Amino acid sequence: MKKGQTAAAILLLAFALNGCGGGAGKTAFAPTESSLYVTKEGTVTSADVEICENDYYSADELKAYAQEMLDAFESENQSGSSEKKAEITECIVKDGTAKLLITFPDAEEYLRFAAEYPDEESGIQVESLDVVSVQDGVEKGYIVGSNFYKAGDEKTEVSAVDITKQKKLYVVCVTGSAKIQTDGAIQYVSEGVTLNGNTAETPEGETSYIIFR
Repeated sequence: MKKGQTAAAILLLAFALNGCGGGAGKTAFAPTESSLYVTKEGTVTSADVEICENDYYSADELKAYAQEMLDAFESENQSGSSEKKAEITECIVKDGTAKLLITFPDAEEYLRFAAEYPDEESGIQVESLDVVSVQDGVEKGYIVGSNFYKAGDEKTEVSAVDITKQKKLYVVCVTGSAKIQTDGAIQYVSEGVTLNGNTAETPEGETSYIIFR
């Protein structure tokens, strides 16, 4: 399989070869557009959502095709832990929309995948990504020195110091543009980040912080 094929490219290629099919899958993440989902444990789920017009052939064929890509990716990345494997968590085609969700054990594995299979047309253009507790984030140089706003109230500014005093908070540190959903409620976002419900959209070319519980 040629490098440069992302999950989105796989969707489009599979549709061109096989058409679209039905399928079923369950996940706590139910995206309606291409986006990322991160958890407190550090896992990252990449969702590619595409529109399709045909309604024949099985989604199982699409899943098998995507699995070939993941197998090739894993075989070329022997440096990682053998226990850390990316996996397809949903592959479904319904009502003219196809979704392919791939869950990575950590941000590092996702970034390796994104670097090996780049997609310049995607709205997800992430240069770096990390998900840690706020305390660990401070030790890494995150948060302090940035301007924050309370989720749901862009006019209410919150100091970074006040955020670091709170317990049981996690931070997503991301450089680049993406739509990111967290498994806990978003509490604060750094300047430049926009919110739509529990999905944060980060600006291109900047380092952003998403604080969630």
